[in-house]
Amino acid sequence: MKKKVSVIVNFHNGEKYLENCIKSILNQDYKNLEIILWDNNSTDKSKAIVKKFSDTRVKYFYNNKKDSLYKARNKSILKSTGEFIAFLDSDDWWEKEYLSSRAQYFSDDTVDFFYCNTNFYFDESKKKKIYKKYNLPDGKIFDALAKDYFIIISGVIFKKKIFTKTGMFNENFNIIGDFDFLMKISKNFYAKATNLPLINYRFHEKNLSKLNSQMFYDEYKSWFETNLNISDNYLFEKNLRYFKKKLSYLEISNLLIENKKNLYLIKKIFSHRNIYEKLKFLILLVTPHKFFKYLKK
Repeated sequence: MKKKVSVIVNFHNGEKYLENCIKSILNQDYKNLEIILWDNNSTDKSKAIVKKFSDTRVKYFYNNKKDSLYKARNKSILKSTGEFIAFLDSDDWWEKEYLSSRAQYFSDDTVDFFYCNTNFYFDESKKKKIYKKYNLPDGKIFDALAKDYFIIISGVIFKKKIFTKTGMFNENFNIIGDFDFLMKISKNFYAKATNLPLINYRFHEKNLSKLNSQMFYDEYKSWFETNLNISDNYLFEKNLRYFKKKLSYLEISNLLIENKKNLYLIKKIFSHRNIYEKLKFLILLVTPHKFFKYLKK
């Protein structure tokens, strides 16, 4: 008998894209699944959209109090009955073979989670697609993720036992909980990759603003400092330069956002082809002592 997959969709006021998301799950050519729709205290028409679907595999839960995303994820996992857990954000959607393309490995005891490449869409236009193809590795992929983090949580299928063995998402995070969890499990659990782009990730105003927020920077910095202080964190120390580089980029990005009034200099930075000219204007734009602090590292 085919293994059952619990597909979890966490959303708050997701009416704009929710219907398309649900349809992409129901249209899967792998049918042994349940859909857990966790409504995190929506006040829009999300509930009415859910009511359009009469399929018995759709299970709707309304949370009377808005929780953090990762608390909502954890509550949803506890409601799941499948042997596998997959997440799909309500603004994203899957290709119809997303589940079936990995089904042949569901009974493989050596594989703990599955992931794939991603299509990226911008705003409302499905024509504006960017697909950066990675040659994705199998195995324990911590080193690969440290160098170039390329996983979208909506593109991962987990064996449920992972959550039993390692615990669930860290509810102290609001933005980087996916990153934290995936970095944690990639140390000890075996991944199976497919290079096919089976998940469609949508960039829009809300998720872009999160990526450019002070909170994103603060959470990553906190994660970095916590791992830096764990004395036996060999894999982290081994890849320290990559994490430092990411932190530097976030610091500079954060400074750029803080200096929104300096639009002239920002335009100059990105208009120059010459890297030294870019650097000169960047130094003028950001606080010099912070910039040079990271150049020295």
